[in-house]
Amino acid sequence: MNKINFEKLKIRLLSLLIPIFCFLLILCTVKLWPFGEQTIVSLDLDSQYISFFSYLKEIIRDPTTLFYSFSKTLGGDMIGLVSYYLMSPFNLIALFFSTSNLPIALTLIIILKIGSAGYTFNLFLKNNGYTSLIFSTSYALMAFVIANYSNVIWLDGIILLPLIAMGIEKIIIGKSPAFYIFSLSASIFTNYYIGYMLCIFSVIYFFYCFYFKEETRSLRSSKVFINFCFASIISGGLAAVLLIPVKYSLETTKGLFDLSSIQWQANLMLKDLFSKLILGSYNFNEAMSGKPNIYCSYIGLLSFVFYFLNKRIDKKEKTGCFLILLLFLVSFIFEPINLIWHGFSKPNWFPYRYSFIFTFFVLLIGHKGLNITLEGNNKRIVLLSAGMLSLFILIGYMGNFSYLNIYKFLVSLIFISFIILYLLKNMKVKGTLLVVLVLELTVNGYFSLKEIPHLSLNEYKTYVDKVEPIIKSIRKKDSGFYRFEKTFQRTQNDPMLLNYSGLSHNSSAEAPFVRSYLYSQLGLCTEDNWTYYNSGTTYANDSLLGIKYILTEQKISKGYTALNTYGDSTLYLNDFTLPFGFLTSGPVHLYYPVDFSWLSNQNNIWKVLSNNENLEIMKSLEFSIIKNDIIQNGDYFNYTVNGEDPFLEYQFAMPKKGPVFIYLTSNDERKVKLFINDEYLCDYFTYGQHQMIRLGEYEKDEIVTLKLKLEEEQLDIQSVNLFYQDMDVFEEAFTSLINNNTLMIENKKNGYIAGHIEVKEPSNLILQIPYDQNWRFYVDG
Repeated sequence: MNKINFEKLKIRLLSLLIPIFCFLLILCTVKLWPFGEQTIVSLDLDSQYISFFSYLKEIIRDPTTLFYSFSKTLGGDMIGLVSYYLMSPFNLIALFFSTSNLPIALTLIIILKIGSAGYTFNLFLKNNGYTSLIFSTSYALMAFVIANYSNVIWLDGIILLPLIAMGIEKIIIGKSPAFYIFSLSASIFTNYYIGYMLCIFSVIYFFYCFYFKEETRSLRSSKVFINFCFASIISGGLAAVLLIPVKYSLETTKGLFDLSSIQWQANLMLKDLFSKLILGSYNFNEAMSGKPNIYCSYIGLLSFVFYFLNKRIDKKEKTGCFLILLLFLVSFIFEPINLIWHGFSKPNWFPYRYSFIFTFFVLLIGHKGLNITLEGNNKRIVLLSAGMLSLFILIGYMGNFSYLNIYKFLVSLIFISFIILYLLKNMKVKGTLLVVLVLELTVNGYFSLKEIPHLSLNEYKTYVDKVEPIIKSIRKKDSGFYRFEKTFQRTQNDPMLLNYSGLSHNSSAEAPFVRSYLYSQLGLCTEDNWTYYNSGTTYANDSLLGIKYILTEQKISKGYTALNTYGDSTLYLNDFTLPFGFLTSGPVHLYYPVDFSWLSNQNNIWKVLSNNENLEIMKSLEFSIIKNDIIQNGDYFNYTVNGEDPFLEYQFAMPKKGPVFIYLTSNDERKVKLFINDEYLCDYFTYGQHQMIRLGEYEKDEIVTLKLKLEEEQLDIQSVNLFYQDMDVFEEAFTSLINNNTLMIENKKNGYIAGHIEVKEPSNLILQIPYDQNWRFYVDG
């Protein structure tokens, strides 16, 4: 008995350690930390999660930040973000690492999650031999995991999926539903999005066991069905503690489902799916808009075919498995069913996020298929399965997909051939097959990740070590309410990474109306789910939005006081920052902004705030085209390249000293380079660079030259909008607001602000926070 327990313990331990060892081999081959200077951090892990994990430390330090944060654009609800990104218990590991060492913490978290996935699948298989290790390792390092480990928040669902299946089987055989309730509730708590998919899975798997699975269908009864239903309801009820506030949070961040937006057509063809059976069938474009990641080792895929070809396996059970397979094929191919899996919302990047459930069924079925085929010594099935799988791979390769090449195809065939020859010779699973599996999964990981960009540990640390001390020094000297921004960034989530109140943010939990206000009405940069300060905005916007401190490599003069220089960057204090709360007698209820009328919107805002209809802070500049190496085609400045170095050259004279700004509009954005007085400024019409930008400050009567250099064959410009800010008029408007009483803040936390203000006449109190129906205002207690 002791020997059996020891063997079981050994297998369980190996199921945890082998996937970890294999993944470390992948990191070694791709030269990622700790085997290289690049880190495992890439894609969304780089642009989002690492910053949120840093902010998790702030939540632990100050629990009020769990509900509201000013590090999220103008300020916003945090329940939706925390519940989606930060509920995994593995995240607590990040608390033991400094901000500059978070890439190392994330590496450790991912490694442990991958090992845990192998362990739970092995536990589910209830097998103490090498066969279970082969399938648990295949599960832990399936293509979905390799392609999506950067979405570290989804990996908990992969760990819990086998436990949910175990819990369902316990219910069917008459045991307590507690295990199922715990597992399903945990999947919803750790990530409600993947938890939703696992709720669908639990229904599918229950009916498979209830009606089709040979070992359990004889136990079906109304009592079992009722127990499952009640257990599922209890799981949802336990998760309601999280789901109810999340529901209210998502109402402001997610659009309503629009039936008319569904594409009633096929997403892909069978050859597309077959191509994903080849080693390394993944690249950067596949992350954006690819196909289901369904590879899970060739021994697993061959065994899946064994199952359906073996006549010793119960026909009714095969029918159930075939129906599940058909359901997933329909889900992959037919867009409306695909959307149901995704909660009726089309994914932005990383499509087919439920494909790991398909892989679970493939390996579950394959485990049984391999055992029964080897027991029957059926070499004919082995050969026939090899031929079928090779044919599928050939069809996929013939599709000429960008992520495939002849080397991946040939290496795939070599691995299949070796496995078949080994099985034909031995007809049993031994350690050699496990070694081959580790090698195969390592090759797949190498092929898949070698072309994906990864974060440099040294560059990341250099950036954090430069900016973080500056923010901390400001916080020590200034305990009031203010916003800090930079004209350079690591990602749009720097405010959460470095814990400061800023305008930049990127997450699927951001309120669209806030993004719309900042971009459509004020001209700041937004794209998809993110907003960021980029190269700055008008001084009037800085004042209105409470940007008190700016760290920039640009030179700023009037209205900003240089506090300190840090290398090539200077920290400025904005002398015209409006306070968090101030009074105005202007008719603010009559202000209706017009989308993309950035110049007039800013003027109108200040007219209303200062109650001065004649006020004009932002003024248009007259300009002329003095050189044009581009052929103009019709209206709207539609140009075609004419020459080797084509550019448009504009010139304008400053009517008054002040800062100058520009924005271009186009129906067909093509990249251009902007030069000011022959000095390169920035690119325009690129991803994240099509907003209002600063051109610099110039003296009265100074002649300024602006060049637009084409980077592509054509350029379509609807309008060129040059304007400057009249600093004298702006100062007058600012002073009129400051002369009124302003809110004196006495206590400030995220989600709670207390202060006092003296109101001498009927006025409007303007606060620098976005509307949220959950704010409660108390006057005089």
